[in-house]
Amino acid sequence: MGMAAHDHAPRVIAEAAYEVAFLAVMDSLACAFKALQDPACTRLLGALVPGATMAFGARVPGTSYQLDPVQAAFNIGTTVSWLQANDPALTTVAGDLSDNLGAILAVADYRARKAIAEGGRPPTVRDLCGALIHAHEFASLEWARSVHVHEGLSTTEGIPRIASAAARCALTRSASAASAASLLCGTRDQVAAAVLIARTETDATWHPGTALNLDGHEHWRIGDATSRGLRLALIALATQVALPSPAPPSDEAAGQLAVMAELDQTWRAVAATPEVANRIRDQFAACVAAHFPTVQAGKIAAMFADRARLEALPVNELVSITVRN
Repeated sequence: MGMAAHDHAPRVIAEAAYEVAFLAVMDSLACAFKALQDPACTRLLGALVPGATMAFGARVPGTSYQLDPVQAAFNIGTTVSWLQANDPALTTVAGDLSDNLGAILAVADYRARKAIAEGGRPPTVRDLCGALIHAHEFASLEWARSVHVHEGLSTTEGIPRIASAAARCALTRSASAASAASLLCGTRDQVAAAVLIARTETDATWHPGTALNLDGHEHWRIGDATSRGLRLALIALATQVALPSPAPPSDEAAGQLAVMAELDQTWRAVAATPEVANRIRDQFAACVAAHFPTVQAGKIAAMFADRARLEALPVNELVSITVRN
C-alpha cells in the first residue's frame, strides 16, 4: 500500500520491518491495556452518544465497545498513546510507529468483518503490519519535506530536527488520512485528496522540538489526530477533488529514497536486537495478565507466541480475542 501523495510507489517491505511492526502491535496493545486502568482515560472512551453501537463496527481492544470506525479510531489511538510509554526503540524523529494504529486497526477490523459477511477477502494481521510501516514512512517523508522547506535544506541532506508534539499530531492526521483512504480501496487521486485535506487542517507541520511527548492533560490528541485522519479520508472518498500528482523532481525523489533507507536501517537494527523483543514481550505479557481473566489472557499469550500464524489471520480474529466483555 503506497501513499500516493508522496509518489513513492508500493515497494517490497523488508522482513525486518514486519518483525518490528509486529512488536509495535504488541507494544501498543500493552500500553492500551494498561491505560484502561486509568479512569481519566476511560472517561473519554466509548460512543459519542452513550450506548450507541454499530453493526459490523470496529471493536476497541481491551473493552466491549463496538463503534463506528471514526470513534473507534479515537478510542484506540487514545488508549495506545495515553501513557506515552511506547517502547523508545519504535520511535523515530517523526513519531512512534504506533501513532496511526487507531485509524488503521479500526478500518481493518471493520473491513475484515464486512468482507467475511459478504464472502470477500478480509485484511490479515500482516496487512495491518504493512499498513503501519507505510503510514510511518509517509509521516517521515512529510516531516522531511517540512524540515527542508522551512530550513532551506537540500532534500538529500539529513533531518536534524525532531518533530514536536504539535507536529507529531499533524503528521499523524495526514498519515492516518492516507492510510485509511488506501485501506478503504481509494484510488490514487482519492488518497492524494485525503492528504491535501488533512494538510489544510494546520498551517504547516513545521514545529521543531526536543520531545515527541504530549502535555499531560492532552494525551488524547494522538487519538484525535488519527480519528480525524480517518474522517478526512471518508470525506475524500465521497468528494474526491484531487488531480493526479506530477512526478517529483529528481532531487526530491532522491531525498525520499534517503528517508526510506534510513528507516530500513533503523528497523533492521531493532529486529537484530533481541533485548528489544524480549522487553516488549515481557511488558505485553504483564499487561495482558493484569487486564484479562486468566483463561483469556492465556489464549492471547498463545496467539502472540506464533508470529507467522498470527500474521496469517484476518484482523477481526486478532481483535476478537482482545475484546473484554
